[in-house]
Amino acid sequence: MVKGTPKAVAWLLLAGSMLGAESDPGVIGEYHVKAAFLYNFAKYVQWPADAPTARAGMFVITILGNDPFGPSLDEILKGNVIDRLKVVVRRAGSTEDLGASHIVFISDSQRGQLPEILKRLEGTPTLTVAEMDHFAERGGVIRFRMDGDRVRLDINTGAAARARLKISSELLKLARIVGPAAEG
Repeated sequence: MVKGTPKAVAWLLLAGSMLGAESDPGVIGEYHVKAAFLYNFAKYVQWPADAPTARAGMFVITILGNDPFGPSLDEILKGNVIDRLKVVVRRAGSTEDLGASHIVFISDSQRGQLPEILKRLEGTPTLTVAEMDHFAERGGVIRFRMDGDRVRLDINTGAAARARLKISSELLKLARIVGPAAEG
């Protein structure tokens, strides 16, 4: 079952609007907010029981290409557990280094290889996330986009369905739905 409480939904909304905060060293940067979103996606997406990483006892988030997050992602995820699975962050320089992952953030440095990356991940229960223009329309699941100083989401529900991922209605309410709808 996909979990999501009103408190968690409120947190996601707040995270998406935190970039405008004025608090000197406490100002939260764009990639800190995006890192928090990556972690919180796990609360709003259901993976199939046969996901290879779940069988290994890990919840794997992979950054493919140049890592724009710096230490933010590691700080947010350190010591966390998702559905009794230890959260592991991996960094991969190419699709050959990917391995099984619950979430793959595809860096802009991989823009030229996007069709090959999406083809390689096709049919796997992988939540693909990027910030490239038209990423979701091109077959990715979630695209981060900036709207002024706020992080917004585009979600391709058809791509999610093809990956056998169930996205909660709470997360869908926060997003702009793009791409062809899921069949069935």
